Amino acid sequence: MNAPTRDLNAKVFERDPLDWYVEGQCASDALFAVERFSGAIWDPSCGGGNIMEAATRAGYDVVGTDIKRRTNEPWFVGERDFLADGAELAPNIVCNPPFYRAKGAEAFIRQAHKLAAGKIAMFLDIRFLAGADRAGGLYSELTPHRAWIVTPRISCPPGEYLLAGNKAEGGSADWLWLVWDKLAPPPPPGCTQLRWLIGVGK
Repeated sequence: MNAPTRDLNAKVFERDPLDWYVEGQCASDALFAVERFSGAIWDPSCGGGNIMEAATRAGYDVVGTDIKRRTNEPWFVGERDFLADGAELAPNIVCNPPFYRAKGAEAFIRQAHKLAAGKIAMFLDIRFLAGADRAGGLYSELTPHRAWIVTPRISCPPGEYLLAGNKAEGGSADWLWLVWDKLAPPPPPGCTQLRWLIGVGK
């Protein structure tokens, strides 16, 4: 049996110190095509604003914050540490959280549940679904309603790489949106709906 080989077009990046990795707007466009939100959308790790721009195209009012300013768009309301700030800025939270080897992502999810009154959607590495600790902890306490797998694979390079004039290409990881709907009854633990977003970026 031949050993698996890495996609020859995939790039390996040095880790961004703030875990700022940029999802393509196509991933957010695909989410907003299948999930409807009641009220405005807040991205608390908005980076350059890809999710905000996609949400605006989908007809939503938006507000963005981040621990570091990376945009001058009028919807950006200031630098904020989402995990330390208890202010609710919109009923729905949609973001690509800083992963920090899963600890940052879980912290963002838990904080979002404290603040959001509507829907929460988190863009995550698909490997975040696995792990006994989350199965018996996070997913037992806060079971997602839906998991939308993004296909085909897209690239999510560091933001600084893109700011330097480079382009996203050759993705080496798989991604999904996890969605919680706080306006709907919570699903039983272990009963998340698994779905696919097919043809993203095509």
